[in-house]
Amino acid sequence: MASSSTTSGCSSMSSNITFGLEYELKLRLTADQLKQEISGNVKVVSNPGEVRLSKVGPQYLKNEYRNFAFLDPNSSAPRTSLVTRADGQASLYRGYSTEALSIMQKRLQVAPGLGSTSIYQGAGKQADFSAARLHLTHDASLNGLSKSAKIATGLCTSEQAETTDFVGTEIVTAPHSSPREACDEVNRISAALRSDGLNYIIDDECAMHIHVGKQDGTPFSVRTLQNLAYLTLIYEHELARMTVPRKRGTDFETLSNRVDFATECPSPTEHHAYLCNQAGNISEGSLEVIWNYQSLSEIRKALFDGVDSAAVPIEAFVKLLGTKGRMVNFSYCSRDVTKNEPAATVEFRQHQGTLEGDDVLHWARHCTALVALAERYAIKNTRCYITNWDDTIDIEQLWREMVLPESTKQFYRNRIQEYDVRWPDVHQTPLCEPDMVFDDDFSFSDEEFEDSEPSMTETEVQEKC
Repeated sequence: MASSSTTSGCSSMSSNITFGLEYELKLRLTADQLKQEISGNVKVVSNPGEVRLSKVGPQYLKNEYRNFAFLDPNSSAPRTSLVTRADGQASLYRGYSTEALSIMQKRLQVAPGLGSTSIYQGAGKQADFSAARLHLTHDASLNGLSKSAKIATGLCTSEQAETTDFVGTEIVTAPHSSPREACDEVNRISAALRSDGLNYIIDDECAMHIHVGKQDGTPFSVRTLQNLAYLTLIYEHELARMTVPRKRGTDFETLSNRVDFATECPSPTEHHAYLCNQAGNISEGSLEVIWNYQSLSEIRKALFDGVDSAAVPIEAFVKLLGTKGRMVNFSYCSRDVTKNEPAATVEFRQHQGTLEGDDVLHWARHCTALVALAERYAIKNTRCYITNWDDTIDIEQLWREMVLPESTKQFYRNRIQEYDVRWPDVHQTPLCEPDMVFDDDFSFSDEEFEDSEPSMTETEVQEKC
């Protein structure tokens, strides 16, 4: 497989590295579009009452995923996908099966190069791309939209909101070897999903995940994985500045990788921080947090010496870092294609949802270049030069080592500058529970109030920060 390059001077991506992408979005559908898709006597119900998903996992139990439901004419049809909110019993309605995905599929199949798009309902969505360029699946972790939110998108009027639904879906691509090709592909996907009356929205719940692996599907060497994990730990905060606040280690889908190396401080030092919303505005109250990562010498000892001395190092590595809901997910890195498992990959989960070509181009370059750097460290038997949290952690130095194209470096310089202005007070996630949180509902006793500091204006708070 030839390495990729662009006319902008892109450095070569390792010929051994490939990547696949997962795009999360909320597809806009109308009741009329669904009725045209459904055969037989199945009814589309736009107002089924207070129903919710079941059997999806504890984190999704309050999911308002769908506004439409379906009523089958025969009693043998599945009726357990929705339950009533009132009593938790199975309702007569069912949720989407493949109706929304079929509409997506038809639009995508007429786009150049996407004719093999398929609906995938198997256990491993990255498993088999021998006959399909894209797989379409439902994403039950994405919430639907309330009536007011539907109108706020600008994608439907107040009248249309009653007969318009937004359905959580995911597009999974076959492996790519060229970021430029992935960029071109996603532009075709976006255009197809905004044609012939179809549309979509991508909000802060959505994400773009990228799986980086080897061309033959076998795992990276343990040393490559160790180096990559160390780099992601060191530069986590700097890389987080390239993403929206929700993807910076606070959401259960993208927790900080550093939490695997939390420790109790014998003499904790308190740091004052202010709560900010996603617009960057200071909210009421503040919290006291304790920052307490292990020293880098302790982390290196666990990550390198501890793993190397294990009977099966790759298993020890996965046990140490293999939790899926992290900004970088190492839980798939030991999969075995010889046992009919999907390819072994490292999944970068922290990018916000997008179907923009430039986002895909530069993030694919960034993730593959970071893996390639870890691989070079392994081949040359070297490591990242940073050995102490007090050392200078400079994203520009990392980019130089990654041999990242200048156009990609400038893309992220601009993004960091923009996001630092929009969200100046959004800090990395503390590893410990806050000592105390003050909010609008909290009230001091008279004695506590007398000893407390006088409240500050927003200007005073910003000056104190």
